[in-house]
Amino acid sequence: MNELFDNRTLRLDFPGREGIERNFSQAGQDLFVLSVLNGKREGVFLDLGCNHPIEINNTFLLESNFSWNGLSVDIDSRYSDLFKFRNSKTLWADCTKLDWQAVVDTIETGAIDYLSLDLEPPDVTLECLKTIPFDAVNFSVITFEHDAYRARDEVRTPSRTLLEENGYVRVCSDVSVNGFEFEDWYCNPGFVDRERIEVLSANGRDWKEIVFNFAN
Repeated sequence: MNELFDNRTLRLDFPGREGIERNFSQAGQDLFVLSVLNGKREGVFLDLGCNHPIEINNTFLLESNFSWNGLSVDIDSRYSDLFKFRNSKTLWADCTKLDWQAVVDTIETGAIDYLSLDLEPPDVTLECLKTIPFDAVNFSVITFEHDAYRARDEVRTPSRTLLEENGYVRVCSDVSVNGFEFEDWYCNPGFVDRERIEVLSANGRDWKEIVFNFAN
């Protein structure tokens, strides 16, 4: 989005909301994370397929406004110089071939607050998902880009099966942007308040309708 908005229109209030003037994710993923985690400060993220460090970036707002830290990973290092202005760590590598023990050691935690999965093309995102050792690392929130508008069920269905078998609850299904269904958003019920999950639960809705309440 990366445009100014009235933070009072966010569907869920949370500490620090009043300090947000804009978000940087393509479809409000950063606002979803902050909403369900009640404005958590000093959280930990893992951004797989990070691309640009600010533009259409799912973790820049978390880091810049809420003091999060973590690891951004991408196979394309064209933005490596720009990432030097971020406080968090970066790794230029193939996300489908990560040494997960090294990842956990780098982040220095076995519990990660937010996992963003957004690789190209969508079947690579699924391949990456299959490598994650869910028995060794937990995530509070996951956003998974399945690009069903072009990949149909080839990525969406198996990704849902894998994540739900590992205990993640699909809060928002087929989140859309400009009319294209492209992502599912998940929460770990062991780490996220169920009442907050229920407020944002949605199926096939535009992301703005999920995170904002324009009736306010």
